[in-house]
Amino acid sequence: MASVRSIGVWIPIDPDRPMPPPESRPMGRAALAARAEGLEVVFGDRWDGACLVGVVAEPGRWRATRAAVGAVQDRFPSQSRAPTWAQLHAGARAAGVAVGNGRAHTLTCRDKLRCQAVLEADGRLRLPPVEADPARFGERLAAWGGGFVKPRFGALGLGVRRVEPGMSVAARCEGVVPGRPDPTFVQWPVPPPAGFAGRVLRVLAQRAVRPDGGTEWAQLPPVLRESSTDPVVNAARGARVLPAEDALSMVVLDDVRRAVAATCQRLETLDTSEAVALELGVDLALDDTLRPWVLEVNSRPRGRLGVLSKVDPDRFGPAHAAAMLRPWRTLAALSRSSATRTGPPPPGRCPPSSPTR
Repeated sequence: MASVRSIGVWIPIDPDRPMPPPESRPMGRAALAARAEGLEVVFGDRWDGACLVGVVAEPGRWRATRAAVGAVQDRFPSQSRAPTWAQLHAGARAAGVAVGNGRAHTLTCRDKLRCQAVLEADGRLRLPPVEADPARFGERLAAWGGGFVKPRFGALGLGVRRVEPGMSVAARCEGVVPGRPDPTFVQWPVPPPAGFAGRVLRVLAQRAVRPDGGTEWAQLPPVLRESSTDPVVNAARGARVLPAEDALSMVVLDDVRRAVAATCQRLETLDTSEAVALELGVDLALDDTLRPWVLEVNSRPRGRLGVLSKVDPDRFGPAHAAAMLRPWRTLAALSRSSATRTGPPPPGRCPPSSPTR
């Protein structure tokens, strides 16, 4: 990897759509904070040889650039823009640049059945049983007393619905990509706590660098969604969103933290020399005894901490800001460590932060 002071973040860049000043968005403000620390964050969506082409934040504006980066964070849509996503990974391999949340992590987490199988092999986690064979949907729903229909490659709650025994379930349902339905699977309905149709937590876990140079998983404050009427428990459908620590006991929260830690430890084994598990969003449902069940894991997590920071900025604003910076700091530290071991970059690399003409 290159010994440079820049790291990259893959996001779509629309050259025909002006970007608002960095100060107006949380990610822009985080990029300015990183810049003040001496770390330049290049947001881009294509390679020019070994250079990432995109923009960097400066006070009051975004500046176009092409720069050598020591590592990249993958935040690019892997399904709706699959060809470009594949090109980005190919460019990273050619440049010898490590990827935070690499292909293995993305492909595993977006395939709900594959991720379930990986986590079930751990033996420490509670996961709701699933059924992927449409011929057995009716049998399973009858035995379970109902269930949830989900798209196999879904995200953001699209296509999720509660079904009861006797209801018809199609073999395919709405997925992330418009016009391309996903295979359907059904999931056992975790029995909710008394008085609720469902209580679900989202915990964002991020790889952090310890003082000794090693890494560990840092868990952010859990965010709780709950509804007394809607078993899907989606904020967009009216579910209440609140800090989990305000509603749950330390006993329950400790059980949740252990489940999240085991999930991250299991998925980090997907690491390769070209990738590192950088951040994971773990969704868990609480059952009628307040035990957590792992529902799914997201490699493009939206931690919901931003919602809490808007409601109570003094309490959650610092944690939200730190959550945006932590992956970049981790990638920068790992990049520096690798550069120390492997020596200077090969000749012919583009200079860091050379402006686009």
